[in-house]
Amino acid sequence: MSRIIDADSHFMEPLDLWQRYIEPQYRDRCLRFARRPDKNRYMILVEEGTRLRFNVEDLLGVLIGFGQKEEGVGLGAFDLAEIFSPSLEDMNQRIRFLDQEGIECQFLYPSIGLLLDGFVEDPELAAAHCRAYNTWTLERCAGYRKRLYPVGHISLRHPAETVREMYRLAREGVRSLFVGAMPVNGKSFGHPDFDPIWATAQELDLSVGIHLVVHPYYLGNEWHKEPNPGFMFVSMNVIQDPRMALTTMVYDGVFERFPRLRVATIESASGWVAEWIDRLDYRYSYMGHTTQMKRPASEYFARNVWISADPEERTLPAMIELLGDDKFFIGSDYPHAEGFVHPIEKARKALARLPEASVNKILGDNAAQFFGI
Repeated sequence: MSRIIDADSHFMEPLDLWQRYIEPQYRDRCLRFARRPDKNRYMILVEEGTRLRFNVEDLLGVLIGFGQKEEGVGLGAFDLAEIFSPSLEDMNQRIRFLDQEGIECQFLYPSIGLLLDGFVEDPELAAAHCRAYNTWTLERCAGYRKRLYPVGHISLRHPAETVREMYRLAREGVRSLFVGAMPVNGKSFGHPDFDPIWATAQELDLSVGIHLVVHPYYLGNEWHKEPNPGFMFVSMNVIQDPRMALTTMVYDGVFERFPRLRVATIESASGWVAEWIDRLDYRYSYMGHTTQMKRPASEYFARNVWISADPEERTLPAMIELLGDDKFFIGSDYPHAEGFVHPIEKARKALARLPEASVNKILGDNAAQFFGI
């Protein structure tokens, strides 16, 4: 039996994580939850009272609603009391999930922390939030590190502090980092300001996951501003951002400057990849001189890029047949509502027409190569 790795799962942080873990000088400005005075509902406050443009309850329902859609239960039936369940921080319960599914290990991203990159714009404050979250994750996984791998959260807003945090995480045995897929002050991910981060990731042999985040500038935000679009519209569109972030890295020569850097798009599906490569390669053939690319995107893909796919994507077998079986792996998205109950069983069914050796790569070997374990 080959190894099986869950490459995209999530913690469910306690609502007061940053109030408890952030340095005291930032505490009155950190991300926190508060009851709305007029209703038995919640709002999120951060910095100077920035608020989300959708119901917080919808967000919380998505974050902990694992299995809801399979049971035919929508977010409208979500019981907010579940967010306070201590089982959400029970790592033994998570290990039982891994054992039940036959999963060797799991890489964990934040849940509430997916808001930070979009709603904390002050560089010092953003870096402080990342440090606090990372400290909490290391505590939560202590004693489980052979099976639960926390993915460190870093911010592009403060490169110097991010580099310091990367060294700390590497000393703690962290194998992978996560950056939020969103524009930062209009800068490409290939902007020279961010080169120290990519250089350090290469030096420390840390892989980098570009994970979708919730932010006000997501692709498509201009199409639906009034009335408020609701979380379904936002969540459908933020999936585009990891693809755009990766495009800027290719276009602006990140992988040319840092040839050993390993990057993956996380929670952005896989059906777009062949079209993306074809489009970039075609444009490069006659406009490459206008970019910092020195070779076609297909070559960077083969050397530097991996893709985290959903377990039951109908297009995944086609992508593998077109592009090879070395660069794709899967994640359960546990415990989110859009996660996949019985992810390994569903992946095997989706990949049934492929050779067993290819299936084994996608279920574990490719993720092991990306994460360096």
